[in-house]
Amino acid sequence: MPNMADHEEVQRFFLQEIQMGEALISSGDIENGVEHLANAVIVCGQPAQLLQVLQQTLPSQVFTMLINRMRQYGNQSADSDRAKLQDMNDDLE
Repeated sequence: MPNMADHEEVQRFFLQEIQMGEALISSGDIENGVEHLANAVIVCGQPAQLLQVLQQTLPSQVFTMLINRMRQYGNQSADSDRAKLQDMNDDLE
């Protein structure tokens, strides 16, 4: 993942992930392509708009895979946040 404070780095990463995702999907490597598109959504400043575009341009089963991957990221992030809070609570005890 790019340094989110560096706008140019984020933009380069975003474009790279979109291009890689599209190339992999068009070559038949759907799973890895979805992974790259999910990375692009994560760093995108306007993820809802990007998801709308992807919904219109991707086959429905590929878009469903993307949404499921985004949910997995969300769950992993929530688990990580819960673990950090638990660690902080443990430190305070």
